[in-house]
Amino acid sequence: MNHNHAMTRPEWGHLHRSERKITDEKRKVIEQMISSGMRVTESYHYMSFEAGGVEELGHTKRDHYNYVSRLKMEKIESGDAQTFIDTIHEGSEKDQDFFYSVKLDSEARLANIFWRDLLMKEDFELYGDVFVFDTTYMTNKYNLICAPFIGLNNYSKCVVWICFHF
Repeated sequence: MNHNHAMTRPEWGHLHRSERKITDEKRKVIEQMISSGMRVTESYHYMSFEAGGVEELGHTKRDHYNYVSRLKMEKIESGDAQTFIDTIHEGSEKDQDFFYSVKLDSEARLANIFWRDLLMKEDFELYGDVFVFDTTYMTNKYNLICAPFIGLNNYSKCVVWICFHF
């Protein structure tokens, strides 16, 4: 079959799935940038700049975001309960008003979690007269129930005061 036009514009060639690939070298660079605290967009723009433009990078911004998301999911799945505990512990080290409590069951598995940060505490102190406690909102693959205490601020916007997982 002969075509009387190009199948795609030459300037779009870098967007074709067959032309996009995050190489092992680029994966390592992305991992280092993300682990050092660089945001996903910043790491993408930096890599694009270093490559000479998005056309030369070899992958799209969406590919970049998807790769970082997969990295985060792998980290969570490899030790999701411990990852969560580590994350909230880091929060308590950074903020003296951050509070959390974790209870384990008889088999040393995560059973209950409670946390509250400064913003949640201040919102509750200011607007604590209205709140919702909903344990039917969501359960996850471990059948842990999320029980947020949610209320309204003086702008009628929802705020989270406290959140339990049990």
